[in-house]
Amino acid sequence: MPKRKAKEGPPGGGGLRYQVSIAWRLSIKQWREELAYPLTLLYFVVSPVLTLLPLLLYGYALTGSGTSASLGGLTYTSDWFAYSALGFSLASLINSCLWGTGMALRREQWAGTLESLYVTPVSRFTMLFGSAIHNVQHGGLGVILQLTVSALVFGLRVNLAGILPALLAVALMVIGLQGFVLFFAAVVLLARRAWMAVELLVGSIRLLTPMSYPIVVLPVMLQTVAQGVPTYQALEAFRQFLLLGPFTPAAWSSLGLLLVLDALVVVLGWIVFRASDGFVRYRAGIGKF
Repeated sequence: MPKRKAKEGPPGGGGLRYQVSIAWRLSIKQWREELAYPLTLLYFVVSPVLTLLPLLLYGYALTGSGTSASLGGLTYTSDWFAYSALGFSLASLINSCLWGTGMALRREQWAGTLESLYVTPVSRFTMLFGSAIHNVQHGGLGVILQLTVSALVFGLRVNLAGILPALLAVALMVIGLQGFVLFFAAVVLLARRAWMAVELLVGSIRLLTPMSYPIVVLPVMLQTVAQGVPTYQALEAFRQFLLLGPFTPAAWSSLGLLLVLDALVVVLGWIVFRASDGFVRYRAGIGKF
């Protein structure tokens, strides 16, 4: 009896290493698509700066300086410029992760490649992870550009000793964002034209993650809700480490809570996305996407 031929798996093996390599290639593909057009590159360089400058100039027009006694009475610093600049810098990263990765499947549909991707031996989570890698890189470069302009043009000063724990806060925030991304991707699969729903959800998250105002100015109910939003805890830790230094108990408490929130959000997002993905494939909805 002839020996049965071994079943062939995907090239390079179908394990974690294979999935990670595919995710990396997907992120490179997205970079190539964006950098294929010179105006896209120009927009990428200029957009973070143009987004930041009007907001900071508006603050200077209102206060006449870089400090605010009112802000000092509500928070741990009166330096509204540093407070806002650090907040706005993370806004670009949050927006890039939520919008860019949450709409990743929709972009594949626009390009006409969604159906072919769905029949490849690649996990749907790998597709989203590849987009997430790209958008973290994209948003991270935006953060660097904004902070560089703030430092060189407006004289932003931070506590250099707090950089490492601040980067830890950003890394944990990115993990938590993936839970939201999975939920947004599920909405896109089910609703197809889901940009309005995604816009509503992203706007809500940004409202509860104050970039330029302290959380205490929100209604009490929203303050309570914000405590359970990973991006808020990450932003506060990031800002406090860079303004007050690494030995800030409140910032470390935020990181501890952030770890718990990350686990909850990622697990919930994974459950919702897996259920919606299975439902769409069961109803043969990809071809109608």
